[in-house]
Amino acid sequence: MSERAMILLVLIVAGILVSLFFFSIFLKLQMTLKTRRNAAKKIIINKEINTFINGSEREFSIGLEKFAKETRWRSKKYMLLVDDYLQDSLDNPEPEYREKFVAIAHTLNFSQDCIDQIRSRNPKISALGARRAGLYRFPETVNDLIDALDILSSENQFEVLLALSRIGKGDAMAKAFTKIKNNVFINERAAIQLLSSFPNGNEKRKLFAYMIHSRTSYVAALFLKSLDKETAKALVNDMVDVLYHEDKGVRTAAMRGITTLGAEAPEKELIKALLQDNEWEVRNLAAKALGPIKTSGASKALFMALSDRQWWVRQNAASSLIGHPGSDDLFILAAETGDKYCMDSIVSALENAGKSKLANSIKKLKEY
Repeated sequence: MSERAMILLVLIVAGILVSLFFFSIFLKLQMTLKTRRNAAKKIIINKEINTFINGSEREFSIGLEKFAKETRWRSKKYMLLVDDYLQDSLDNPEPEYREKFVAIAHTLNFSQDCIDQIRSRNPKISALGARRAGLYRFPETVNDLIDALDILSSENQFEVLLALSRIGKGDAMAKAFTKIKNNVFINERAAIQLLSSFPNGNEKRKLFAYMIHSRTSYVAALFLKSLDKETAKALVNDMVDVLYHEDKGVRTAAMRGITTLGAEAPEKELIKALLQDNEWEVRNLAAKALGPIKTSGASKALFMALSDRQWWVRQNAASSLIGHPGSDDLFILAAETGDKYCMDSIVSALENAGKSKLANSIKKLKEY
């Protein structure tokens, strides 16, 4: 290649790079301007909605009719901004005007838009429709949401399940998990997060009571791990039933649910699990759960667990026993057996609790 050709090539490449640089700046400026224009329009939307959302039922109805009519006459982009504004407003944990925002969305026929998106075979579009349906809590989208679980996508599955949880129809959520029981793509943390968002009440109690008895152990465990204290209190008998499940994960999850009950947890079943369950994870949680139950039966069970073959069980049994009446005497009695592993756990628990005097006494027994 001649020198002149080389110089020409360099100039062309330099020109292209300069053009790309200025084009990228142009695009960024365009995006910035678009963002500012949209923000300004959302302020206008907010002001327009505020003119009637605080009014009486009649004032809201008249204002909504006027707002919807004017919005329909505007561009599709403006309609999308209204949609974004409503979604942003509903994405808060406790939006102040939820029912009124949903009424606006219904009037603007957003529910049909959601259904059209949910039915898309494109996972991203379907997930977007599911998210909107959940935020607006459109019950009419439930069947389409369940059908959308045929799309094998973790993003889509999460948004569909979250939408069903927000809508709060227990039978629909049960159908959904029954459908995907062998194809749960979302991770455990995400599943617990979305199940925890299911509205409290009778629907939730019925759903969880049914699902923790699921034949699919993983699904049953998910629902057990998602129990809040209020629901767990209502489902004590169900949790006790699955404490005898053959699957360790289900029993462990049931025990986690029971621990949320504090002093109201079923003492008899906890003692049985602590002393008889074959899996140390279950015994470990039972030891923790017996801490707030300060009865002679619970104290005796924790005392016996101080000689458990697993370190974590001994450790938690000792920590739970510290808060029980007469625990000092029980610790000394356990130490006098000469079990070095037992004494190590007792000393560790006592030192963590700031009871150094008793811990030192037991150390001396160990040395002796």
